[in-house]
Amino acid sequence: MNNLDLNNCCVKSNKSFVFTDMDLDGAMSYLMMEWAIGKPVPYISTRVNDFRQSFANWIKNGNLKKYDTIYILDLDVSSECLEIVDKPNVVIIDHHDSHVRNKGKYKKAKTFIEKDTSCAKLIYRLLQPKYAGLSAEQRLLVLMVDDYDSYKLKVPGSHELNLLFWNYQGDKLIKFAKDFRDGYQGFTDDQQSIIDFYKTKIRNVTNNLELFEAHIPVGNKSRKVVATFATSCINDVADYIIKGYSADIGIVVNTQSQKVSFRKNKVCDVDLSVVAKTIADGGGHEYSAGGMLGDKFATFSKLLTPITA
Repeated sequence: MNNLDLNNCCVKSNKSFVFTDMDLDGAMSYLMMEWAIGKPVPYISTRVNDFRQSFANWIKNGNLKKYDTIYILDLDVSSECLEIVDKPNVVIIDHHDSHVRNKGKYKKAKTFIEKDTSCAKLIYRLLQPKYAGLSAEQRLLVLMVDDYDSYKLKVPGSHELNLLFWNYQGDKLIKFAKDFRDGYQGFTDDQQSIIDFYKTKIRNVTNNLELFEAHIPVGNKSRKVVATFATSCINDVADYIIKGYSADIGIVVNTQSQKVSFRKNKVCDVDLSVVAKTIADGGGHEYSAGGMLGDKFATFSKLLTPITA
């Protein structure tokens, strides 16, 4: 497939539906499809682990035949959901490394699966002719989301934008789209108050962490791994332990969700998607990945020893 094919999909889609990831990049990817199609599109925001049930429930009511095009954005559905999504009217757009490796599995669905720093950036690249009329504020919003999703954090405000997104109450996607449909024009006083409140919460969480460490061989080199437990502020906790304890890899275990998150410092050459798959049956990006608590991670955790003050 090429960008012309995707442009044609958008032009011909009289009735479209979107499934997208339940994070900032997923919300931005939805908004970019709205911009490209020219009107709001019905959607379901979900997670990879919940996608199969969400999609199965949706198609029970005959929805698969009601829509010309069903877009699946920023979700690697190749492992557990292939047989239910590989349909002629399904368009899959994703940038995850694990999905790139499996994109040859699809036989009927139209796929635009390429490695990129974010799904939003990939959509922008694939549909560039449709974004010729975007304002400077809209282009800046795309840049901010891409900066955060790749965790480069070089664009002012990208970190705060993610903090705001995760502190929306209720449907985060629709609130994000409402607030930023015209692009980023600075944060309102109310938005800044939410951001400041969350920053205080981060400080409280990081001041009370129980920390563990290990030096393990990865890629023929010894890597310092620092791990901890947290049920909120996951990315910020990971960033804190990496910077504060000079870790190559930071691991945050969420016992409520039974998930394990992996992050790394900016000079570490380890592919975290491989690490997550190996010790937590997970996947993701080279620089950001996740998995599930299970026997593999329990075995790995025996290598970790407490960090004492």
